[in-house]
Amino acid sequence: MKPIVGLAGGAVVGLLLSLAAEQAMAQTAVAVAKERKEMMGSLWPSYYKDLNAVAAGQDTNIAASSTKAQAASAAVKKLAGLFPPGTGRDAAPETRSTPEVWSQRAEFEAAFAALVSETDKLGEAAKSGSLDAFKAQWAAVGKACGGCHGGPIKSGGKFRFEAQ
Repeated sequence: MKPIVGLAGGAVVGLLLSLAAEQAMAQTAVAVAKERKEMMGSLWPSYYKDLNAVAAGQDTNIAASSTKAQAASAAVKKLAGLFPPGTGRDAAPETRSTPEVWSQRAEFEAAFAALVSETDKLGEAAKSGSLDAFKAQWAAVGKACGGCHGGPIKSGGKFRFEAQ
């Protein structure tokens, strides 16, 4: 009789461990989605707002824009890694990432790669000191941003649900 109880007990322990692992993964998915949202929300105030001011002629310090663009590029590169499988709305209901992030992964990764590349080029344009080159590259960064969500924060897009 003891072996049956041992097997049953082992099955219960296995089930509890499985449930605990599932809960931990769900918490991790929520944490990743939260970090992703915070990083995405920080791009404008931390980097792009100042870069936009130079492109719009509201700030003339193009030299500082090179450093700011490099920092933005580093943030975008980190952000690109915050879309692992299992962090969509099924696991993290608050995310604005659409299911297409994972179902059309190659297209999503290409759009993100374009954002990284164009942001890198913005730093190079700033280093050149040419305001015209900087403005043109800033427009390319904006177009790359639109590759995922196509507009202002409240807009949706292929890879982003509309803000509520």
